[in-house]
Amino acid sequence: MNQVRIFGIGSSSGDDQAGWLTVDALLAGGVKAGDELVIEKLDRPGAGLIPLLDNASWIILVDAMQSGGQPGWIQRYGVNDWPAYCQGLSSHGFGVLNALSLARELGSLPPRLDLYGIEIGGALPGGNPCTEVRAATRKLADIIADELRFILQARPAAAGSGDDGNTTFHKTIICK
Repeated sequence: MNQVRIFGIGSSSGDDQAGWLTVDALLAGGVKAGDELVIEKLDRPGAGLIPLLDNASWIILVDAMQSGGQPGWIQRYGVNDWPAYCQGLSSHGFGVLNALSLARELGSLPPRLDLYGIEIGGALPGGNPCTEVRAATRKLADIIADELRFILQARPAAAGSGDDGNTTFHKTIICK
């Protein structure tokens, strides 16, 4: 149950590649998958996301979002923020927030879950992501890599401390 999983969610449609590009930037920046760290790209998983949450101690999800903001804005959402956004963030039919809300009802959420949304402009099939989205994916990859280093280095010291790693985050606008 000590496994950390990072899922970049998206499709090949323009800015909707944001989650995938963040995974690419993490790997290019030297973050390496292994026994305790899984890094994957998911193509609009819908409810298929729920079983991927099983037996993880920490899930990091990165997805494109459409909330009317400027392309390239990065936001971090906590579990208390989801109900207000379930109908507006995903560019997918049964989106990430729908899957996470269902997982919460089923008692399937991991102890820690970080959800990042990167505001997108367009998701044209076969299109290229805009400059702002590309820059945001690199910036977010750096943020995630820094947090991984901090948390994973601190993990042995926390063993047996009774800390379950369950942290509640509030919606935060990280950067543009």
